[in-house]
Amino acid sequence: EGVRVAVRVRPFNQREKDRNAKLCVRMLDKSTTLVNPEDGKEKTFTFDYSYWSHDGQAEQPDGYNKCAGPGLGSNGATYHDQQAVFDDLGQGVLNNAYEGFNSWCVRAL
Repeated sequence: EGVRVAVRVRPFNQREKDRNAKLCVRMLDKSTTLVNPEDGKEKTFTFDYSYWSHDGQAEQPDGYNKCAGPGLGSNGATYHDQQAVFDDLGQGVLNNAYEGFNSWCVRAL
């Protein structure tokens, strides 16, 4: 199995909310667009997977967040829950780990 690159946008944390952070990311399918908040210039990147998890979720009674519906996130994005990420990436990662490969790298920015 080859290298796959995935990015995921998380919700703002409390510190970001307290500082009135502005959302500067848009996602549609495999494309992720970064918008410079100062001049509005955009750069679009394509990844194997672009997961939107910033908003558009429905909290379940057990605290789990799942997709509230297609296109209900900012700019028409669809929320991707942990199950969606696992379905796309998780089993392959587990299979590679069982075979002895270092197969997972997580970088949170």
